[in-house]
Amino acid sequence: MKTLGQLKLELLHRGITFAQNVRSHDLVAPGIFPEGDGQGIALSLAEDFFVRPRVNPDKNAAVLMDIQNDKVVLGLENGPLEVGVIPAPQFLKDPKTSRNPASSFIQLNGYCLNVNLSLEDPTRQLNLSLEDTVSLIRAAFQEGVADLVQLNMDHCAEKDRGFSRLAPLVQSIKKNFRTFVALRGFPPDDLGVIDSFYAAGVDLIVFPLEQYAEDGLPQPAVSPKQGMKGLEYAADVFGPGTVATELALDCKHPQPLLEKITALSIQGILPLIQIPEQGLHLKDDLQEVRRVAEHLHQTAQKERLNLKWLYPAGGWISPLDASFYTDKPKTARLAQRPVYQSTLGKTASEGFAALRRKLRIKNISDSYESAGL
Repeated sequence: MKTLGQLKLELLHRGITFAQNVRSHDLVAPGIFPEGDGQGIALSLAEDFFVRPRVNPDKNAAVLMDIQNDKVVLGLENGPLEVGVIPAPQFLKDPKTSRNPASSFIQLNGYCLNVNLSLEDPTRQLNLSLEDTVSLIRAAFQEGVADLVQLNMDHCAEKDRGFSRLAPLVQSIKKNFRTFVALRGFPPDDLGVIDSFYAAGVDLIVFPLEQYAEDGLPQPAVSPKQGMKGLEYAADVFGPGTVATELALDCKHPQPLLEKITALSIQGILPLIQIPEQGLHLKDDLQEVRRVAEHLHQTAQKERLNLKWLYPAGGWISPLDASFYTDKPKTARLAQRPVYQSTLGKTASEGFAALRRKLRIKNISDSYESAGL
């Protein structure tokens, strides 16, 4: 029997097609995005397990979606599987939002609101204004479709990787919303700047080590030496379970990936395995993914990694959702409940994070004073 994780990878590869009159059905239409070419649909294969396959015009290659007994089902080899269609957020359909230039740089991943940022030439300012970004974040939170914000900062030549431009936005988010802020970016030349990330209000940090090249094979996202130094420094600054990295799959040569997962986990750094944009479908590749997921789960347990800060995401395999790639569909579940899903847990974690941040900033200030700086 295929796992839900294997099904997810196949759906990404094959895409979705619709039975007659299904595309416009009330249960389906709200989940199709965006309007026009290159459409996709957001699906829930199980609670907290999501996929966003494309709409494939090749009906012979794609998986068929149908409506049976007022339920949305996928036509699979072993019979129909009921799935949930996740409606696109209303705030992104609002005419006022569509006129906001920031809207095209916003994307929901599970219940994390991703904001894609970069520095523009020649001004070297952020591509989004603070006001526009905060306005969209407010709309997402008011609708209740997001629980945390992740700022994705493109690589740039600035020594601080653009953080001096980013800091006011982080501070504004923390001032205006009760939420956690994740930063996906790249290590600065001066690792001490990472202390500034933390002091400004960043709660979680992701420094990717690998990405996919145009041929689909893994390649370094940054110098491996620089990447590891940044991760190790961040792990000393941020709390347990709040520092992660991204790795890429190479199903033909999986052993190096398994070794990286082990080495990172020993240091308390969470390994996130990026899913290829076009998914996977070959039987041997799907089996290797299962093996990688098993190793993620076992290593996390052995090293007692803190997984509560992770969240279910469509774009990677993590120790949190590895069970969906290894266990039967009826028994697969998250390794633990994320902090964002519990009001009590979120409140307690907010208080602890704020106290820890104050103590960390005080310790740094005391060190500077004792050194006469």
